[in-house]
Amino acid sequence: MKQIIPFSKDITFKTKIGELTSISLDHDLTLKGEDLILGNFYIKGEYKMLPSSELKEEYSYKVPCEIAISDDYDAFDATIDIDDFHYEIINDEVLKVNISLVVDNLSRKEIVILEEEPALEEDLRLDLDFFKEELEEANNLEEEREVSIPTSDLTDNNPAILSFEDKEESYVTYSVYTLMQEDTVETVLSKYKIAREDLMAYNNLDGITFGSKLIIPNILND
Repeated sequence: MKQIIPFSKDITFKTKIGELTSISLDHDLTLKGEDLILGNFYIKGEYKMLPSSELKEEYSYKVPCEIAISDDYDAFDATIDIDDFHYEIINDEVLKVNISLVVDNLSRKEIVILEEEPALEEDLRLDLDFFKEELEEANNLEEEREVSIPTSDLTDNNPAILSFEDKEESYVTYSVYTLMQEDTVETVLSKYKIAREDLMAYNNLDGITFGSKLIIPNILND
């Protein structure tokens, strides 16, 4: 594959250009690395300051050149040459040169798309086992949260933790009652129609006084 690269340069002479009698073009362009053409063009010849003059003047100019090659191309084996060259004189003092470079032996870079390797059956099985373990652990934590009872400081007359023993009872709700001055254990038992043993299962009845709080179970007997 080859690419044509245009290059243009205006060269201003020190005197008027009456007639350009000769012109030549050389270069020392080389490939630097893999993506840069670097070097110079050498333009020289003879000219007349007046068309009618018999006197010819020599001219010689070095024109630096730097051209970047696209990253889409591999230029490792590239060669550089001049494909076309023409010129024109502007306002009798500017020599405009137009150069076409040909860069040959270019090749487009291959685009490699890396695909992920499919997961092995063993890897999938390990991932599934890990997921099952995580799910079981989450379920266990959920069960623990469902059966846990928050704790706080205990007092003799106001226990904050209910002690569930293996009894054939079904307590689904309870009330908290604050003892008045005229209250006794018997008046509380009578008021809520429960047995002393049921009340003692949730409260320490020793030394209760005015202002003590009692947990009153609401019993649903089978």
